[in-house]
Amino acid sequence: MVALGVDIGGTNARAALVERSTGKLLSTVKEPLSDRTPAGVVSVVRSLVEKVGAGHTVEKVGVGVAGMLRGDIVVNAPNLHWRDVDFGGPLAKALGRQVRLVNDLSAAAWGEFRGGAARGVEDSFTVFVGTGVGSAIISGGRLVQGATGVAAEFGHVKLVPDGGRLCGCGEYGCLEAYMGGAKLTEWMAESGVTGTPSDLERQAQEGVTTAKGIYDFAVGHLALSVANQVTVLNPAVVVLGGGVLSRCPGMVRRINDVVLSRASAASRSSLQIRMAELGDDSGLVGAALLA
Repeated sequence: MVALGVDIGGTNARAALVERSTGKLLSTVKEPLSDRTPAGVVSVVRSLVEKVGAGHTVEKVGVGVAGMLRGDIVVNAPNLHWRDVDFGGPLAKALGRQVRLVNDLSAAAWGEFRGGAARGVEDSFTVFVGTGVGSAIISGGRLVQGATGVAAEFGHVKLVPDGGRLCGCGEYGCLEAYMGGAKLTEWMAESGVTGTPSDLERQAQEGVTTAKGIYDFAVGHLALSVANQVTVLNPAVVVLGGGVLSRCPGMVRRINDVVLSRASAASRSSLQIRMAELGDDSGLVGAALLA
């Protein structure tokens, strides 16, 4: 038996056929999102599903979207610049199949739960830092979605009591406004620090004052925020991933150090912190299996 999953990013969309019993990827296809309007994305997803699903009868498709969701509605997708878009309905009509929209980090966490770094445990907290900052909570083997479906929006916890840097979500002072790859790079450029987050890490480690100030604030608050979530959630495993963390080992070490010193002693006593094992495929696998 196979499942079909789609991952919609800020620049590309991918679709995959996944073996339901193991989570193994059987085939994948990718296309760029040159048109990021809802209709344009529907067209790309339909093309991908037709390619990867050819010859297979799959009644439902899981679709991961980087944004806040409420059923078929994309409430806020900063990377796509969507607000309150009915996406699931038009997509299901175009595909001629049922569609389940899921947050991209929920999909990634589920992929890691079923076949990656959180395999074998019932309680995990997954944090990915890439273009943005996202997380997902699995408790008792089930995704925590909250009263209106937007639980675990970790990137939008506030770091300052008032004001702060503007986030892509439209609010101010969010963790993502400081630590998400896009916003971190923007902050670096404003401050005269060139390059990528990995360049920032290198310069901070070399003692460059401006770079170190940005790095210590952003990474320090990320690490402390993860530690606080460990205290609240008491997961068995924290899964770390995303393009920024995978390229910045110093950030991962800082998170480890702060979690193991600042999370409550009881919550960290048997905690394991692991890097995601499925890489960029975790969201595809999770979306397919959640469908």
